[in-house]
Amino acid sequence: MILDNNKGFTVIELILSFALVMFLAVAMFALVNNYRNREQEESIRRDLLTLQNTLTQDIYQDTIDRKVNSIDFCRNDDNSIIKQCIDIKFLDGVEKELKVVEDVIMDGHFEIPTFYILYGGVKYDNPDPKFANVVDDYILTSSIDTDNLEYGVIYHIKLRIEHQDIDDEFVIDVVTTGIN
Repeated sequence: MILDNNKGFTVIELILSFALVMFLAVAMFALVNNYRNREQEESIRRDLLTLQNTLTQDIYQDTIDRKVNSIDFCRNDDNSIIKQCIDIKFLDGVEKELKVVEDVIMDGHFEIPTFYILYGGVKYDNPDPKFANVVDDYILTSSIDTDNLEYGVIYHIKLRIEHQDIDDEFVIDVVTTGIN
């Protein structure tokens, strides 16, 4: 009498089981990786919003506390305009510069261009130096004397920060009045 022992797995069953487990593992890895990327993006977005809000609030607070006399672009000794620099003069005699300082960081053997912002000597760091940049259209506009405004001159400062992975626009946007 011969007995057949059919209690084991066949090779095909083992391969299919292994393939199913691997498929589930890869799917879970992709899902976890997606959530991790979204969390990193939200963290960067939060840091850029913090930079935007902090700097905007600091400038506004100075314009309220000190009152603006005039705002103009910073100038060199030869009276040429300094790129991405604004000089704010207050009625109490204090002057503060709002300046974008271009910098370079080392990442291994590579130099990565980045920036930080100086306002009144206080450094506001770039929260994501590899991927966030100041847009070159640093804007200062003002009303003109012929506008005959009751409250003096209206100044508008606009500084845009962009991130290559985030579609939102981060803008330091200040509107204030001044004497001159």
